[in-house]
Amino acid sequence: MSTYKWSWFRAGRIAQIALKNGDDIANLASLDKKYFMAMSLPIKSVRYDRRMLELMDTDKDGRIRISEVLSAIEFLKAKGVDLNTLFKPSKDDEAALAEVVKKESDLAGLEPSEADKKAMADWIEKGASPEVATLGEKTADAAAALCAVEGLIDTFFVPAADMPLVMEEPDKVLPLDNRLNPAHREKIFAFRDKCVKEILGDVESLDFLSWGRVKAALAPYRAHQAAKPVMNAEMKRALEDEERVLRYKLRLLEFLENFVNMKRLYSREALAMFQIGTLRIDAREMVLSFDVESEAAHSALAVKSNCCVLYLKLTNMATKATRSICSVVTKGTVSRLYVGRNGVFHDLDGNEWEAVVTRVVESQVSLAEAFWLPWKKVADGISSMVKKFLGEKQAVGQKTIDKGSKNAESGGAAMASSVAAIGIAVGMIGAAAASIAAVFTGMSPKNFAISLAALILVVSLPSVILTWFKLRRRDIGAILNASGWAVNRPMAFSIKRASEFTRCLPCKGCFWFWLKTIFIVALVAGAYFGWNYYKSI
Repeated sequence: MSTYKWSWFRAGRIAQIALKNGDDIANLASLDKKYFMAMSLPIKSVRYDRRMLELMDTDKDGRIRISEVLSAIEFLKAKGVDLNTLFKPSKDDEAALAEVVKKESDLAGLEPSEADKKAMADWIEKGASPEVATLGEKTADAAAALCAVEGLIDTFFVPAADMPLVMEEPDKVLPLDNRLNPAHREKIFAFRDKCVKEILGDVESLDFLSWGRVKAALAPYRAHQAAKPVMNAEMKRALEDEERVLRYKLRLLEFLENFVNMKRLYSREALAMFQIGTLRIDAREMVLSFDVESEAAHSALAVKSNCCVLYLKLTNMATKATRSICSVVTKGTVSRLYVGRNGVFHDLDGNEWEAVVTRVVESQVSLAEAFWLPWKKVADGISSMVKKFLGEKQAVGQKTIDKGSKNAESGGAAMASSVAAIGIAVGMIGAAAASIAAVFTGMSPKNFAISLAALILVVSLPSVILTWFKLRRRDIGAILNASGWAVNRPMAFSIKRASEFTRCLPCKGCFWFWLKTIFIVALVAGAYFGWNYYKSI
């Protein structure tokens, strides 16, 4: 167990490790992994120095894990770098990095050494031999076709780890000419024509053993390709090490503040590396936006976040490029956000995209919205009842007309029926209003005020309380998990922080809340005193 004395800060309603100096970073290897905010992340889901992420991804699987983060720190320590310098990025390091990148670029045009030339010549000669080029001139195309579908077919054939040794079902067979997913059909057909037919002949399907034979036939060529000699390898390795040191010195602290803790997310001066830009829609600016690959798969998991999430299709009108994103709504109301609504998205590279809402994962976003929700439901219910009542009466009149009552008297009767229906509806509303007024008749102003406040509390308070608890359960971590992250701890945010993730017009919500409240109080008070005045006449 680590005896190092850590510093802490509180954000997202949890205590997080603070990184204040080089010693904190040097001792991360001894920190209990349960305190890391993330355990791994996909490189493609973040807006960050892509080259640095490639250098950190030592196993080249497209993900950065805790072990690789700790390896980056150990690399700097092995190179004798003072980790305190990570907290004070130097302009000299920026200039040195630019120079190293230029040298690496120039290295491609540098004349190889005689030893390198001989190694390349030997490699080319061996690649032309029948032991490597098993299909002759067609070997390269066959290997490329295999590579395009290898992951799909491996997944199709490999059984789950908990499957029994002997299975009752027949062996799996992959058809090569029909019943294929249209999304992969073209690649499978190319694999069949360029690879399978050259190795197995004209077959219509592939079983597990045949699949192994196909891969085995091309294994020598693929191994040979992986062993291609690197020209000027020593110089390239030295430059890469130098580049790695400089990039880590300039960027590693920022990465740690998006991985070990989430300081960048909860900071007012910085953005987290998964935030990709600002969505402007419905007089709001939303800065909590994420790239999305599959809207259906992402939304199925994002619903666990208890957040209101908009999914949008973006189109760059200049380049005609398209992409999909999601934005988290943390303030205002949801009612004006609907599928088909248009907005504008500004990414962090300064590009402007036309945005259209394609899906809404609904969830309440504010206490003001929760306050008015029961009253809105009551109003919607009354409106629905009135419409239904009028519709039934009008249907009766229309039915009379449709049966052949074409004379003026019958038509007049139908019209009278409709008018009577409207009169009945108005009478119902008047009777309800009179009943409400009768309840308050004879009350003193004090009792009236108490009763009014009690009514408001009884109707709205439960909704506000339930929404308050739900707002506290909002978790950005669920949205990151939907984007491929392995988030280790909850990432909640306060109502105050929510107003920074979604910026509305100044005082918009407060202004309308109090305006409506004052209007209702004034209306009820006016009805009360008006009724008393009418009685006294």
